[in-house]
Amino acid sequence: MKIKCILIDDEPFALNILEDDLLNFEHIEVAGKFNATAEAKEYLKDHHIDLIFLDIEMPDQLGTQFIRELTPRPLVIFTTAYHQYAVEGFELNALDYLLKPISKTRLAAAVQKAEESILLRSKKPAVQDHIMVNVEYKKTRISLHEISYIEGLKDYVKIYLVDRESPLLTRSNLRGMEKILPTTDFLRVHNSFIVNKNRIEQIFQNRLILPEAALPIGKKYIKNIEQFT
Repeated sequence: MKIKCILIDDEPFALNILEDDLLNFEHIEVAGKFNATAEAKEYLKDHHIDLIFLDIEMPDQLGTQFIRELTPRPLVIFTTAYHQYAVEGFELNALDYLLKPISKTRLAAAVQKAEESILLRSKKPAVQDHIMVNVEYKKTRISLHEISYIEGLKDYVKIYLVDRESPLLTRSNLRGMEKILPTTDFLRVHNSFIVNKNRIEQIFQNRLILPEAALPIGKKYIKNIEQFT
């Protein structure tokens, strides 16, 4: 994982020192150095950057204002000699706020924050493909694509599977099942029924047709059906 960053500071000496220190971090790639926010703004029009190290008191524009104008906004670590901008910096969701002279320990901590943040962004949420329910006192894994529909019976539900004649019985209720089933695939259509959207073949005014069954549509769930269609 390489983190592309740019450095913005009106002091060339400060830029060079920061660049030298960042060379110690294998995941950091310094893609550019700028003495003015206007130059950096032009660069960002054509280049993707993960992270900006930014001085706040710049001659052409405050660094905080520069960040407010960026869309999309990369991660930002402010580098400054002044305390008074700290609150504003964190209001802008700055990753860190480093006071000059920047110690190597503080810089290392800021870089680690950047690495963790970018790693977190890159992780795609796991796609849910199954549920776990108790069937005959055993935890049972059921793939979502196997479920045709679910019928509620007070404190129990029947889970009807695509290739199984008899349903699975588990101690739960439809409200509890709604909490664990992804709304992308399942739809409440009645006080007593939840259906797998992918199994619906036909929809009529007061019922819908699945390969295995015809299910009623409750009046208060008509909106769910309308949104689905």
